[in-house]
Amino acid sequence: MLRAHWRIVIDVALYATLVTLYALSGTVLSVPLAVAQLVPLVWRHRAPGTALAVISVATAAHSLLGMGRAVGYLPVSLAMYTAATHRSPAVRWGMCGVAAAVVTVAGAIRRGPVEGGVLAAVALIVTWLAGVERGEHLRERATVARLRLERRLADQAAAGARARERLARRLHDSLAHTMTVMLVQGEALRATARLAPADEQRLDTVLRAGRDALAEVRLALAEEDRRDTEATLAERLDALREAGLVVPETLPHDIARLPPAPREVALRLVGEAATNALRHDGPGATLRAALDEDAAGWTLRLTSHPAGRARRRTGTGGGYGLRSLDADVRAAGGTLRYGPHGDGWEVVAGFLRPAGSDGVHAAG
Repeated sequence: MLRAHWRIVIDVALYATLVTLYALSGTVLSVPLAVAQLVPLVWRHRAPGTALAVISVATAAHSLLGMGRAVGYLPVSLAMYTAATHRSPAVRWGMCGVAAAVVTVAGAIRRGPVEGGVLAAVALIVTWLAGVERGEHLRERATVARLRLERRLADQAAAGARARERLARRLHDSLAHTMTVMLVQGEALRATARLAPADEQRLDTVLRAGRDALAEVRLALAEEDRRDTEATLAERLDALREAGLVVPETLPHDIARLPPAPREVALRLVGEAATNALRHDGPGATLRAALDEDAAGWTLRLTSHPAGRARRRTGTGGGYGLRSLDADVRAAGGTLRYGPHGDGWEVVAGFLRPAGSDGVHAAG
């Protein structure tokens, strides 16, 4: 439990420590400015640029009033460290540079260019470099985790394909092949032999039973393939959750409401959207799924958002996987559209209700 919420625990302890230091050190010359330095730290992970801007301006103003440097510079240092880990160059370079300049100028005005300006600049630059290094380390870890995940998913897909191939070959080479031979011989017997009406009736019964059995074999193969797809997607989502993607626990069970043909495509679509969310939005990204039903059919809506307020890079997420699935969705009688949605990405698939269907389909 503690491990799952370690950041919250650390942040609470950090805020309590800073507030205590401010209260005991006599740093607070202006309560509103002290609040402006401390409170935005709560949002430094979600909005690092905004938090750094507010804290740096408050720190500069507080410094001009004679704030003590040792404790007074801690909030802006923490905000600088967090902003330096951000993947956006505008935040990592632009915002951090402006914040460092503002605080440095204020320190130089209050305590002179060396004691105030240079010391503040050195402290913030060292903090910024540490944050940049930490950010590169996190991005490298995310890349390694993604590559491992893709390898694991590829191995799972290959293993599933081999298992299906073995099952199909065994059924085809044994049971299905044998029943096909029996049906052909039975049809030949009925066409060439002179049988009494009672014998013809018995032969028709045998042939009908053989056709039913062959159809059941084919249905079993289709059902096994569907179950394998659901199991593969469940394993894939579990792996993505371990890698840092926030995915509803109800997936992929919600998709069971769809008829067989669109359900197969929808399962693959969820897997592709989930993988893209982690690949393009990174750890901490969230994938939401909604399956709506009306008289015309079903609409599956998959929306992903990066952690915090980061935005997905324009033009990413609509690669070969989604283009390939677009053809499969159309083959299943549906439509597919995808593209940027707010700060993230949205995939919407619409499936028409099969002719003669007037109810909700249950899992097969």
